[in-house]
Amino acid sequence: MIVRFSLIICMSAVSIVFGFCNAGETRSEKSDSKQSNGQLAPVEANSPSGIVNASHNFSGQSLAANSVSDDGFSKDNLSYSLAETHPTKIQSVSGISKDSHYLIDNLPRGYVKDGSVDYTSFLQEAIDSHKNLVFPGFPLLVNDSGLKIKSDKVLTFLKGSVLTLKPSAKKSYAILDLVNAKNVLIYNPVIIGDRSGHLGIEGEWGMGISIKASSDIKIYNPIISECWGDGIYIGQSDGRGCDNIQIRGAQLRKNRRDGISIISVDGLLLENTYAGYNDGTKPMTGINFEPNNPDCELKNIRVINPVTERNGSRGIQIVNRRMLGLKDKESDISIINHRDEGSPSNAFKLACNPTDEIIGKMYGIVKIENPTWVNSKKDIPIDVSSNQINYKLTIYSPAIINTAGNSLSNPEIFSLLMKQKHRVNLSIVN
Repeated sequence: MIVRFSLIICMSAVSIVFGFCNAGETRSEKSDSKQSNGQLAPVEANSPSGIVNASHNFSGQSLAANSVSDDGFSKDNLSYSLAETHPTKIQSVSGISKDSHYLIDNLPRGYVKDGSVDYTSFLQEAIDSHKNLVFPGFPLLVNDSGLKIKSDKVLTFLKGSVLTLKPSAKKSYAILDLVNAKNVLIYNPVIIGDRSGHLGIEGEWGMGISIKASSDIKIYNPIISECWGDGIYIGQSDGRGCDNIQIRGAQLRKNRRDGISIISVDGLLLENTYAGYNDGTKPMTGINFEPNNPDCELKNIRVINPVTERNGSRGIQIVNRRMLGLKDKESDISIINHRDEGSPSNAFKLACNPTDEIIGKMYGIVKIENPTWVNSKKDIPIDVSSNQINYKLTIYSPAIINTAGNSLSNPEIFSLLMKQKHRVNLSIVN
């Protein structure tokens, strides 16, 4: 039985209040597909966020070794139990319309369907010439130039469509590259990077989808694996960050750095994200918030029903001291129904400890509602440290299952979390 309680941690005082459709598969099957924007979870009256706790029900079933799912991802002997039982995929979404252009028409005569020939230039020409594009239902090889996605584009990937990166020696790349883009919708992309065949050993910035200085971007059901860096990257270009980004039903697995890295964004929804087995080079985290400089923002962010599993280090982390400079900053992040299993370090980390010469102060709040943290390797599910008295962390109703498989009681949860001597300012009422 999982027992929950609300935890309030303050600088000097501690109190406890108990209290994820693909349309037709070939050009001959062109048909209009009704577009459906994935729906948010229903409202639960007693939840502080109004979101139903949908992430805590898992069967624990495992896939057979070397099985290949219908999305083309080889499991490589890994048992993605949570990915298969977590309801990540947003069903019945497509951008296909009567105006759609089918990219298969741009491929050269005698094209292959096994992803062995580089068709980057053909694909890019089509993308530059049309607004609504449909990728064919078979693997396509692209090189490390990636595919540049400009504003006002709709991309739909048919069932069986996979973008596979030709092995690269570059330190950085972006397979789908959005820079200064606006009003872009991407449906059901499956992307496989070159991690296993990368030609160099340096760098950590090979991204599946890179979004920089862009706004009003919606991505549904991305499946991204084996990238040299992050599965998804949300960041800056020329000092400008992103605005209004929505990513629903992501599955981010076995990328070398992070599942997703968030550098700078004002307005972000991550709904039903699975991020597991991302490892290879630090920070090796499922969902990583890591601003690079004082021009970055982390505002109006909601992470709903995330599942993180056996990443190289942590499930979710927020390390934002680099946001601070001469000016004060404000940040607000809500994490709702997080489930983490088997993190070698911690399920969750928060750190904001600027050095003494930094003048700016951090304001705002991080809210964690209804987390379930299971089998953190060191039996220490959180690592929190902040010297910013006006930066608040709130944890509602945590449940913890230790490495022995025992659900901790309220007093045991309290005792475990309070072993850390970190300074955190938390003010929450259940």
